[in-house]
Amino acid sequence: MRRTILTTLLLLSACLLWAAPACADELDNMNVDLCRQVMAKMMCKDVIDFNYVAKVRDGVYLFSTFYANKEAKFFCGVGGGYIKVQGKDFLKTTRTIPYTFDRPSKCSIVEYSNPECPDMRRIVVCAEKTLDEQATEDFWNRPIPDLLDEDLRRALEGLNATEAQ
Repeated sequence: MRRTILTTLLLLSACLLWAAPACADELDNMNVDLCRQVMAKMMCKDVIDFNYVAKVRDGVYLFSTFYANKEAKFFCGVGGGYIKVQGKDFLKTTRTIPYTFDRPSKCSIVEYSNPECPDMRRIVVCAEKTLDEQATEDFWNRPIPDLLDEDLRRALEGLNATEAQ
C-alpha cells in the first residue's frame, strides 16, 4: 500500500514538473505572437517583418525590424493587462496598450488602432488548445440539426439494442 502511494506521488510530481515548461512555452509563444501583431499594427507593417531575437526575461521579448532606414530593435513586454513596446534605439517610440485575456477561450484580445494604418480589426491571439479542448469546441460548433440527428440515431440504436435482447 505504501509503495503504491509513493509511486503515485512520484509519478504525479514528475507530471507536474514536465507540464510546467509546456505551459510556459505555450504562454511565451502566445506572447511573442501578440507582440508581433501589436508592433505590426503600430508601425503599419506585416507581422513577418518582425524577427523574434530573444526572451529577455519572463514576459519581455526582444524583436528586430527595419525601421527609420536601419535595422532597429524593440522590447515588448506583456503582463498585468498591458503590452508595452519600447524601441531600444528609439526610446521615444514607446506605447502602452491595454489587452484582455479571456480564460475560457485562452485568447488575448487587443482593441488597438493606428489612424495611419487602414487595418481597424482587433487583434486576437489564442493559445494552442489540447486535443480534448479542440474536440469539445468542434462538438459545440456543429449545427444544432446535426446534434439532434446524432442524438436521435443514438436513441434509436439503443432502442434497437434493447429490443433484440
